[in-house]
Formats: sequence, C-alpha cells, structure tokens
Amino acid sequence: MGADRQRRDAAAGDAAAESRLVSRRSVLGGLAALGGGALLGPELARAAASNDEAARLTSRWQTDATTLTFAADGSPSDLDPQTSNDYRSILALLGIYDTLIALKGGSTDEYVPMLAEKWESNADKSVWTFHLRDGVKFTDGTPCDAQAVLASFERLSKMALGQGESWTRFVSDPAKQISAPDAKTVVFNLGKPQPLFEAAIAGTYGVYIVNAKVMKAHEDNGDWGHAWAQTNADGTGSGPYKLASFDPSEQLTLEKNPDYWGGWDGNHFERVVIRVVPENGTRHQLLEQGQVDLVDSLTYNDLDALKQNPDLTLHAAYTSRIDYLYLTVAGPLKTPEARQAMNYAFPFDEGITGVYKGYGKRAIGPVAEVLRGFDPKTFTYPTDLDKAKELFAKAGVEPGTEITMAVEPGDQNDITLAQLFQANHAKIGMTLNITQMETSSYVGMLYGDAPADQRPNTMWWAWWPSYNDGWSHLHDLTASDATGANGGGNAGYYSNPKVDALLKQCKDAPDEATYNKVMAELQQILSHDDPPAIYYAQIQTTLMAKKDIQGIVINPINVGTYYFYQMSRA
Repeated sequence: MGADRQRRDAAAGDAAAESRLVSRRSVLGGLAALGGGALLGPELARAAASNDEAARLTSRWQTDATTLTFAADGSPSDLDPQTSNDYRSILALLGIYDTLIALKGGSTDEYVPMLAEKWESNADKSVWTFHLRDGVKFTDGTPCDAQAVLASFERLSKMALGQGESWTRFVSDPAKQISAPDAKTVVFNLGKPQPLFEAAIAGTYGVYIVNAKVMKAHEDNGDWGHAWAQTNADGTGSGPYKLASFDPSEQLTLEKNPDYWGGWDGNHFERVVIRVVPENGTRHQLLEQGQVDLVDSLTYNDLDALKQNPDLTLHAAYTSRIDYLYLTVAGPLKTPEARQAMNYAFPFDEGITGVYKGYGKRAIGPVAEVLRGFDPKTFTYPTDLDKAKELFAKAGVEPGTEITMAVEPGDQNDITLAQLFQANHAKIGMTLNITQMETSSYVGMLYGDAPADQRPNTMWWAWWPSYNDGWSHLHDLTASDATGANGGGNAGYYSNPKVDALLKQCKDAPDEATYNKVMAELQQILSHDDPPAIYYAQIQTTLMAKKDIQGIVINPINVGTYYFYQMSRA
C-alpha cells in the first residue's frame, strides 16, 4: 500500500496500527494477540470486557453444525473497512461488507458481480460504469444505492487513512471524478486510461461500500466515525453477516444478516466465530479435538503431522507474498556492490529446503509469479561465497567488518535462516551479528523515523500488495518517498532516481505492453543492478480444515482471507 497515515501512527507508537502492519505484511498475527486489550488503544480496550459469556457461547456453538469456528493466531485490530491493513480484520470484514465486484474464486484476473451486477469501461478504460443491484439495503434498513456508494468513496478519500497512492492514483477528487446519474448507476471518470482500475476496485483493502451516514453519526473530532468503527459495525454494512460481538483478546462473532441480497437458499453457515488463539500448539490441539473447524499459520512440522489425520484436509497455495531481507543503504551496505555481495552470500537453496520443508520456493526477484507484471527472466542470485567476497572487497568492506541483522523472536524459521546466513558470513571473513527484537519495537523501528545509519544493516519482512498490480507492490517497497518515516514500506531508505522515474512510467502506463516492459526493467534493476533487498522466498498460504468443510478457496491476491458465506458443512 502507499504512504498512509497508519504507518506513520505505527512509527509514533500507536500499538493498534503496529498490529495491523505486523498482521498484514508479516503474517505474525498482530499485537492484539500478544498483549491483550492493554495494547489496543482506548476504543479496542473498552471493547475487551468480560470473557465469561463468550466462553459459554463458544462451548455451546462447538456442537452446532451451522456455526463455523476459525482459530486465528491473532486478533482483528481494526474493523473500519476503509482503514484496516490487518488481514485478521479482513477475515471479518469480508462477511460484514460488500465491494462493487470481487475476484472470482482463485483467479487473479477474473471478476464476479457483488453490489454491481454488471460493469463496463469505455474504449481507453478512462471511464468505468457500474450498475447496481436492485433493492440492496444496509443492515439498518437504508438503501445501498448510487448516492450511498458515492458517500462511501467520499469517506474513503477524505479520511486519507487507508489506501494512499494505491487509491489516489485513480481517484484524487471524488466530488469531480465519481457521479451517480441515477439511483442504480455509478460512474468513475478517471481522466486518463486506467486499465488496472478493475483490479483495484475488486480488492479487499479499503474499497468496501459502507453506510457513510451511520459512520458520520458517530464522528469524533472530524474522524468520520473511525474510532467508533474500529470495534463496531451496527448498520454499516450490506454483507451476509452482522457483527454480533467483538472481544479483541478472545473472539469475534458474526451472525447471519437475514436480509442479505444474496439470500440464504442452499447450505451456508449462519454464524462464524473467530477465536484468538496465539499459541501454535493450542491451535493444533483444538483442531485435532474437533473444537474448531479451520486453523492457519501452523508450523510446517504441525502441518506435516496433521496431514496424516484422515479427518483433516490441508489447503495450500502460492500467493503474491514475497519474503525478503531489507538491506539498509548506509554504512557497510551503502553501495550496490556491497548489497550484491549480501545476495551472493545468502543460503538460498539450503534455506528453502531445510527451513520451509516443501512449503516455499525461491523468489524470482521482488515480484511474485502470480502478480501482474512479473518477469520470469528476472535475474536470480546463486549462493557464491567467492563472488560475495570479491564484491565486498570492491565495495571497500574489509574482512571482519560487523554487519548487523534484526529479527523477531517469534518465528523460528527466520531465526534459523539468519543463523545459516551468519555461518556463510563467517566463511568469507565477515561478522553477522543477529539481534532479536520484540514485535512492537521491531515494527516501530521499521516504520519509525530513525535515519538509515541508525538502523540494522539487514531486517526481515514480508509483503504483498492490496490488489493485483506489480507497481503497487514495488512502489511501496522501493520509492524514495515511501520510507518508513513517510508512511511507506521502504525501511532500508533505498533511493534510486531511475527507479523512481520508472515507477512513475509504470503507474501511468496506458496499456499492458508498456506496463510489462517497464516492470521488467524495474525488476532487473532491483534484483541485480542496485538491489535494495534479498528477495529469497515465496511462501505458501496454508489452511488446515476439517474434512467436512466445503467451499474453501485460497485466492493468490487476497492473502490469508476467505469468504465464509461461500463455505458450508457437508
């Protein structure tokens, strides 16, 4: 995502914003699960009341075939659908709210109607028109018509808390660019060809249609009801479920919306319970005992063990997520040659084989294979310690130089990779010192305002874009104006004028051929010529489920999120 206020909040120490970042980008589950209500800020802390009633209801629902129970490693942290960057929150929001259109099943470039029953663009894709369904209402009974859609996008744009440049590249002035010629028609006049607008409007971050009137009624100091919406959703959505309860330290419960436009014919879950279970072993045990239906974020050893259980099914797929190590452009890694040396010193094959146990594969540069704009000809590094030693010498980095690395303590895979990397440094006469930082400090460091020379030389992270667009992915990670202090994901303070110019060309590309050509050049620079990171792995998204749960789809773009309405029990 682009330069948004939530990352600036994280830099300032907003723990709720920090948890959104951790959950969305590193799939670690969120600070809410790590520290309970005390870490969640005033609104979320007030929502964390007595757990006795939740525990009683959960026990009862475990025997109810119409209830789906998901054991999550972290809590939803922001239920405002136009600001949330937390995939744990998106799990719930996909039930409460609708978008105009959505990706079809596991496809990355086919779409299905949602609130819009049909849509089209003009010849050059500068004007997009959406035709809304008849009779759709928000859960407070008010119409979800074209004027409501306009008001929703006005809220998204005026709050400026969510999608940043990933949205404003299309719509910078909603009052002038979005119109409603009648109650069923919404027109987006983007002013220039925008072939990727369809992908953006089908995303699962920010572009939900909300009841802006209800949000406005809960406004506090001009926040468009944001503080209230972080823990409430009464009357604000039109989706298949309504928010029944939310205790951030324990669980979130959705109940069916009987007036949902999609109807309730056929087999659907009437209730969805998202339980917060941070401990890996406990999630494993709950699934084996039949107390929950779905579990993700298990260790690879757990997955291998549970695959032997005939009552369970593993769902796994590669997505748009890339795991990498930032290389801070300062100190010993200031030059491209030194950062190339770091890539040559990385234990790619040893790490992928030994750590990910078949659930990961080599990344081919900074863009995942499923993502629009991926170039399969992108340069990839072999592990070559002699070449690393040669390039360190060329960069003036002397033997024995200390290189610092920061990792989080909760993920043994990352720690093991760091130790393998450390061993390779020792073989070429370098010293890699590894520091483990607790999560809130780690995120604060990544997205804080500490200058490059006060940051670790290398840091682990993972990223995926808001929608199927390589530009969105690369801009957030490499643009000069997307550093952590400016609200972006460029935590290593990378700056390359040629990359910035190419990013602008890519953003404004009028056709696919131009877009792909620029994307290929960007990937070559970022992988080989002037690397800002070590892009080492694509990791599968995994979901372990009871065998009787049907309708599970892992979409490569919508990482870690699922449409519960489409699921059923056999």
